[in-house]
Amino acid sequence: METHEPLCLLSLRLEKLLQRHGVLDDQGQMETPKAGEMPAELQQRLSGLIENMAELRGLIDVGQDARRGKSLSMAVMHAAHVMMEEVCGALECSEEKQ
Repeated sequence: METHEPLCLLSLRLEKLLQRHGVLDDQGQMETPKAGEMPAELQQRLSGLIENMAELRGLIDVGQDARRGKSLSMAVMHAAHVMMEEVCGALECSEEKQ
């Protein structure tokens, strides 16, 4: 049986990237002005991956649930892991271009 560890580590990486982009505070919470809509810069970088802030919030929530040790199905863990890898890759690629 797989553990939550790979998802937990990837979740922390995602949150750090989102903090650098001003979307999350240091507590892992959405910044208030940005909680409702995705900033244009993020929309462009995540085009085709994440459609809106609700989807991004859901991905963050799954990672935080994994870190809290909540029970997650294998399907949810796998899907979240794949999506987080793609989102992190897009955000890291965009940072390299700056």
